[in-house]
Amino acid sequence: MWPSIHLSGTGVTISAYHLFHVVAWFVFYFVGTGLTRSRPDLRRHWLLTAVGLALCDTVGARVAFQIIHGRGSSGFFATPLLFAFLTGAYCIARKVRATPFIDAWAVAFSASHVFEKIACLAAGCCFGRPTQSVFGVAIGAMHGDTTRYLPLPLLEASLHLIMALFLALLYRRGLFQGRLVMLLGVFYGFWRSATDLARGGQKSPFLDGPLSVAQVACVLAMIFSLVYLVTKSGESRHAR
Repeated sequence: MWPSIHLSGTGVTISAYHLFHVVAWFVFYFVGTGLTRSRPDLRRHWLLTAVGLALCDTVGARVAFQIIHGRGSSGFFATPLLFAFLTGAYCIARKVRATPFIDAWAVAFSASHVFEKIACLAAGCCFGRPTQSVFGVAIGAMHGDTTRYLPLPLLEASLHLIMALFLALLYRRGLFQGRLVMLLGVFYGFWRSATDLARGGQKSPFLDGPLSVAQVACVLAMIFSLVYLVTKSGESRHAR
């Protein structure tokens, strides 16, 4: 866990976890508005969805984790899925044209989650299993615990960065228009469910089976996204 900033005389403590989350919200907004700068009418939607991300990271994540795990903490997989659902509902309610907003949303989502995962690393949560590897991180070193763990948040941050750059390239070249968010769903669902195999700490099994709730949710999201991509690809070929 990284040190916190204590504001003397105020009783307020700002942790690195909170700071990186705030950075993530701003990154989401500025990446989104930057990609759609030719559409100033979308800025209001970017601002409102950035506020939605902040609410998912705070209130929504805690409520979701309380329901699923029975105790308060960060929302793990629930945050991105909840945010994606709320964004979709918002676009339908406000009649926001899916392209280019949703395509740019996929890029902004991945870019912002680079810092969301660094926030997890700073807080010492979402860590992997204990390891003797040189890549291990002693998340409890400040409290005398020298046990080293796999730095899964750092791995996920790297994957989000690669995905953000890849999606931005596709966006700039006009490829997979209207389908970038589903492409993100396939890759995110795959690596999130795969990395859960190496995740440490307490996990909630789905119906007392071998898979966790997070893995089942991510696999379902991956399947849905993949079916959508295949269906749309078939429609494009028939249209030709």
